[in-house]
Amino acid sequence: MDMVLWRARISSGKEDLAREWIAFLDANKEAGNETLKNEKEHLELYFTNTENGKMYLYLFVLADDLDYAGKTALESDNPLDKRHFEYLTACVDMEDCTQIKPALALGDFSVFE
Repeated sequence: MDMVLWRARISSGKEDLAREWIAFLDANKEAGNETLKNEKEHLELYFTNTENGKMYLYLFVLADDLDYAGKTALESDNPLDKRHFEYLTACVDMEDCTQIKPALALGDFSVFE
């Protein structure tokens, strides 16, 4: 089981587009849950926060294999995945994007098997 938390700064002036992105994902939850199955992901949790006047997106992912999940999503022909990555590339400042791995994970992960 792989898990990661991404912290990504939203580019200046793209905050409304980032909110539109989250609303798009929310409006397409059912289709999004289907794409997660194809990627062997169990959870994607999205958080937004304003820090020092800048908007950040936090994304927690729990998957069987993060490399497989990422590759599958990037190679997908699914319109939802394509639109998701369009929003991501338009909104996220990739220079200020950090992958954070847990120091410790507690819980019953057998529910995800």
